[in-house]
Amino acid sequence: MIQLSAVQKTAILLALPATALLLYLLLCQSDEEEVEETVKENVATSRQNLIEIKVPSDLSGAIIGRQGVQIKEIQDRSGARVNFKDQISGDQSTDRIVVIRGTHKATQQAEVLIRRIVAEQPKIEQSEMFVPQRTLGRIIGRNGNTIRHISEASRARVKIERGESKDPHAMKSITIRGSTEQIAAAKEMIQEKLSEEETFRAKLSVNATNRQQRGGKYKDPHQSVDVTPQSAIGQSNHFETMEWPQHSDFIEVYVAAVENPGHLWVQKICSLSTQLDTLTEDMTNYYGSLQFSQLDQLDSIEVGSIVASPFEHDSSWYRARVVGASAEKLDLFYVDFGDSGYVPVGVARKLRPTFLRLPFQAIECQMAYLEPVDDHWSDESINTFEELTHTAQWKVIMARAIAFRQIHDCVVPCLELVDTNGEQDVNITKELAHRGYATYCEEQYTEPSETSTPVHAQDQKNNEQ
Repeated sequence: MIQLSAVQKTAILLALPATALLLYLLLCQSDEEEVEETVKENVATSRQNLIEIKVPSDLSGAIIGRQGVQIKEIQDRSGARVNFKDQISGDQSTDRIVVIRGTHKATQQAEVLIRRIVAEQPKIEQSEMFVPQRTLGRIIGRNGNTIRHISEASRARVKIERGESKDPHAMKSITIRGSTEQIAAAKEMIQEKLSEEETFRAKLSVNATNRQQRGGKYKDPHQSVDVTPQSAIGQSNHFETMEWPQHSDFIEVYVAAVENPGHLWVQKICSLSTQLDTLTEDMTNYYGSLQFSQLDQLDSIEVGSIVASPFEHDSSWYRARVVGASAEKLDLFYVDFGDSGYVPVGVARKLRPTFLRLPFQAIECQMAYLEPVDDHWSDESINTFEELTHTAQWKVIMARAIAFRQIHDCVVPCLELVDTNGEQDVNITKELAHRGYATYCEEQYTEPSETSTPVHAQDQKNNEQ
């Protein structure tokens, strides 16, 4: 054991308090430095930071997510506030600005999350395909429902070239943006619609070939008719009639019947066109059968009622409205074709409800910019107009509504007709005027609008009686 002298013991006793004091001072200094560092960190983290980053416009949807789910998750995970700058009107930039606000740490984390989303997105490509103008109706769909479904289902952006042409065979561009898979999906769905249109056109061509070329003349159903006392005049029901579309684009039609060059009836070419031929076939099979020949006889005859009747120039059965009656015959207006005819009283039959499922197809129209020479239409002008419009020959021509006009308490479309079947397009109004059968008038028309709903003669006449 080491023996310490008195001096050594005294030195140790004096050194211990000094060492303890030194250690205490060092510890205090370390604590102060830690507190100061913590304060600095708190000051730094509480200071707001702002970051702006550019992202391709096509990817803004991926960052926002469906109903904003994705951008909300970025904010929740990072603690930063994230939003897009509003685009200035007319700005053609392909990028959008994302604004990130928050602490330095939060903004950095949000930026990392956004850039990761951008990096994970598939490469955006653009493809273009061309389709005939006449197929656009099927691709776009009613109120744009079909094209909207194609975009949503494929997740590609689909844009159809604007502008119209009188030639239904004119090619229109469809631009598709998205990933390779999205573009392929959109093209496949568009191709399905093209196949549907091709099938429809083939069936339409067969039906047009098989249709009878109707020889009856148009008789204005608005004109008053002599009705014998034995004929009952009753209140008829309201029946649905085909309406003219509320836009000024050219559409395909058949001219079904003509009173004169200023007053005609057309059939709009659509899926209902082939359904009309099927309906006529079904009615002919039913009413032409010996089994049902004595059924559905009319108990009474009411002017304005809808009946089933053959046409005087062929043996098929059609839907018709009674516009006059005598003891021997009925004066009928054929609601799907716009022409008239007479049949013996005992020939017409009750129209079964199943044959009312299709809207009446004949649309009453006027011609725009057209006036008769010497205030009346000559037989030559009527014959020439029927020739130019291929009346009741079931040949497609192009038509568009310039305006809607009031006639006989009904609002009807005023049309411009163009025959595109030949090597050169023929504006029928101008051609009739050029041949001296009419006067071309540049009068002002009100453009069609959604507030101008066509009310067709059939419906108005039914409501009046």
